[in-house]
Amino acid sequence: MSHLNLNGKTAVVTGASGYIGSILVDALLKHSCKVVQVSRSKLDSSGQTKTIKADVCNEDTWANIVQQADIIYHLAGNTSVYEAAKNPAESLRSTLLPLNHLTKVSKEMQRKPLVVFASTATVYGLTSRLPVSETLVPKPTTIYDLHKLFAEQQIDLATQQGTIESVSLRLANVYGPSRSGSSANDRGVLNRITANALQGKDLLVYGGGNYLRDYVYITDVVNALLIAGATPGLNGEVFNVASGVGNTVKSAFELVASQAELITGKSLTVNFEKCPSGVAPIEFRDFTADITKFIAASGWRPEVNLSEGIALLLADLTHGGAVSSSKSNTEN
Repeated sequence: MSHLNLNGKTAVVTGASGYIGSILVDALLKHSCKVVQVSRSKLDSSGQTKTIKADVCNEDTWANIVQQADIIYHLAGNTSVYEAAKNPAESLRSTLLPLNHLTKVSKEMQRKPLVVFASTATVYGLTSRLPVSETLVPKPTTIYDLHKLFAEQQIDLATQQGTIESVSLRLANVYGPSRSGSSANDRGVLNRITANALQGKDLLVYGGGNYLRDYVYITDVVNALLIAGATPGLNGEVFNVASGVGNTVKSAFELVASQAELITGKSLTVNFEKCPSGVAPIEFRDFTADITKFIAASGWRPEVNLSEGIALLLADLTHGGAVSSSKSNTEN
């Protein structure tokens, strides 16, 4: 990643204490740019970083961000399908209000930052043809995905109006070690299942586990974010970020179990259970992404396959990585 031209730029990361944000900050520090971390949580800072402890739903926060940012990696916001369903108004507020402030402040300051937005591949909804490309019109089936699509559209409108520049990345199922675990129980499931396996716990799958997922390793996602912020010619575009390979949930869990057994010496079983009531239909979709558009536009490619990624995650957990355990077994 040394070829990226981030020299002298100021990169702001919202949600910097989060699962992806914390790793993105580490990656940015390897380049010759100033890094500003924004989070509601207290963060450590160094000579290379500045920390803003603030809520991105406040306009003053964005005045502080926009006046110094060349690139804004916007990762903050609700990450849970189920929390959004419980409180749609708060989901809408936390997703769109920060972008309202960003647009307003950018106009007032006459500054045009590049916004790299972390969206989700679940905005496509329940798809019938695979792999899914960006030409497919999104049809969200959850409040969470609807609000993510609204955010994409709000960013696109501000881009068309010349207020900001932007790139939106629709992330598939992200997994892998981080200094911070996912704050939502319905996210980061493969990480938690892997932690369970390392503790010698059998793994539980709802339904038959034959639905397809596109698991993408966290460093591949972070590299995609970095490249999106440093590659000319991507303004106004939306891209899939995924591995481009479909694996069933069952096969992924079996891979975790077999690799964990090599470390613990304990044979693990993948058990199947009837799906409980209240699980969103999006949990049982089949999804594999077409990633050729982003590859062609930027040169980015995923480098870590699922077997390698699980091995890396297990190694990190063995040495004290920060992934909490859970019996949750659905995968967004």
